[in-house]
Amino acid sequence: MRMAGELDTEAMKGTEQRFIEEVWNEGDFEAYEELVHEDYVGHWFSIGGGDADYDGLEEFIRESRSGFSNFEMHEEFMFAEGDMVTIGATATGTHDGEFFDIPATNKDPGPTPVIMVHRFDDGQIIEGWATWDALGMMQNLGLVPQEFHLTDFLETGVNMARQGLVRRTAGDDD
Repeated sequence: MRMAGELDTEAMKGTEQRFIEEVWNEGDFEAYEELVHEDYVGHWFSIGGGDADYDGLEEFIRESRSGFSNFEMHEEFMFAEGDMVTIGATATGTHDGEFFDIPATNKDPGPTPVIMVHRFDDGQIIEGWATWDALGMMQNLGLVPQEFHLTDFLETGVNMARQGLVRRTAGDDD
């Protein structure tokens, strides 16, 4: 039996499952408006640097779906406690479209592990933390060497910039 003021963890898990299935996997952005609070703050990689807001999260999902036309996220596990839900998942898809200015490689990077933690307020996702194996994904797409050394990483970044494959981000003068 729930105590007064305690959040319904099963309802939060249901919202999280809808977020994965309807928004990430199906691209239903009407569901996005229903499931994500307008004051959302995401503490994860943001293209412009700093925290991501409501629009930044939506942009990231849209970019992921357009860069990987057969994108799917598969839930591996989910835990809920208090006002938080943690989900482990794998993301799959073929990089057959532009993804944040990286032209299509037409390669499948294989399953990419993802961990997301969401805080809920009034039944909506209002705050998030996320991490995924971006390095492994980039290596599997052939964009970063398989054997990782800092010098290789820096050289790859410079080469990608020279080829116009990466764009400049916040803090740049132009």
